[in-house]
Amino acid sequence: MIQSIVIFAVTYMAIISERFPRHWVALIGGGMLIITGVLTPLDALNYINWETLGLLSGMFVLVSILNEAGFFAWLAMTAIRKVNYQPAALFIVLVFLSSSLSMFMDSITVMLFLSALTLQLTRLLKLDPIPVIIAEVCAANVGGAATLMGDPPNVILGTALGFSFNDFAINTGPISAIIAATLLLVFYLLNRKSLIHAREMLTSETISQIESIHRENTHAHMTRVGLIGFSVAVFLLIFHLPLSHVIGIHINAATAALIPAVLSTFCIKPGDARAVILKVDGESILFFGGLFLLIGGLEKVRIFEHLATFMGNAPTSQNSLVMALHWIPGLASGVLDNVPMALAMSYVLEDLAKMPGMPALALMVWALALGVDIGGNLTPIGASANVVAYAYMERHYGKVGWKRWVMIAVPPTLLAMIMASLMVVGKGIIGWY
Repeated sequence: MIQSIVIFAVTYMAIISERFPRHWVALIGGGMLIITGVLTPLDALNYINWETLGLLSGMFVLVSILNEAGFFAWLAMTAIRKVNYQPAALFIVLVFLSSSLSMFMDSITVMLFLSALTLQLTRLLKLDPIPVIIAEVCAANVGGAATLMGDPPNVILGTALGFSFNDFAINTGPISAIIAATLLLVFYLLNRKSLIHAREMLTSETISQIESIHRENTHAHMTRVGLIGFSVAVFLLIFHLPLSHVIGIHINAATAALIPAVLSTFCIKPGDARAVILKVDGESILFFGGLFLLIGGLEKVRIFEHLATFMGNAPTSQNSLVMALHWIPGLASGVLDNVPMALAMSYVLEDLAKMPGMPALALMVWALALGVDIGGNLTPIGASANVVAYAYMERHYGKVGWKRWVMIAVPPTLLAMIMASLMVVGKGIIGWY
């Protein structure tokens, strides 16, 4: 137990320091658990959630095809042209795109292209990009809470505990949509004065400069292939359970994403396919693999069983326990990153579900998922989208700092968590979960 805790703590401190590539740190930490005998090689294979890695890999490939085709840049610029480049409307469009796209693809890719586009636009409009990009990050994490593949914590909780795309869409989807709309309004009101000032700076010359940002056409064939593959993946994720009964072959979330991803790569030119594969976010896949080993080491020595026993024996009501699962991991995600938090808590929920007198597992999952997804907004390292956007701003704009991020992100995030907690309690009262 001591070896497992020490290795986890040292590894996690190295990850938080951001001085080393986090995927290598996680893999080295996982390797140390095997070398020291905490995990056997067979344990390591068993603790890795291959369905999660398969689902993420498949979606990353499909998103990479669309990104390489120029689809996302075209989509953003088309939306911007539709609102005639007005700063207030631009702000709404960018934040809306961030939340809506993140429902169906990884927030890392969404924030990669949106951060670059936003920085270019705000420079031309003489607008501070930091509040805009932070608003987009918060919207991406909240929007991602709506579906199984929207945020990595949802992928982990869904595949580990047996919840499908439909389960998330029906239960967390409406809550996510309400909160995303509320955050859009809040961020707009907070930035209204600067947006009005930017409108006064808008000239025909500025519009022509914005237009010059993206003149390239999209790759038509790759776009078609990517959209068809993506649509097939979403279809299979929604209907994979009834299809499995019809055809007699089990289809899980991983195969639902990997099958259209593999077929799509065969439908584009070899050179384009190579470029797509090279741009897939392999570092995140390796990072998640290492995390599975680190959290598996703690599970092997029954840390999570003890935590579940403590929580189950605490003299609290069912609503109090549900709220604890929402708020404690949610706030902790802001400091510890919501992916390992979701992974660790999946073991706790699994043990809690076996104890008598506990709330329904589904209700606990929705409370936890919404907590860690939204709570990840609190700091620059709370979620993968935050890390990507923060690093891009510091590299291409200038110093941002934790203080600035916290001052902008914390009040709306706490409001969002309060709203989510009230709606989860409401679901428990009416029995819709």
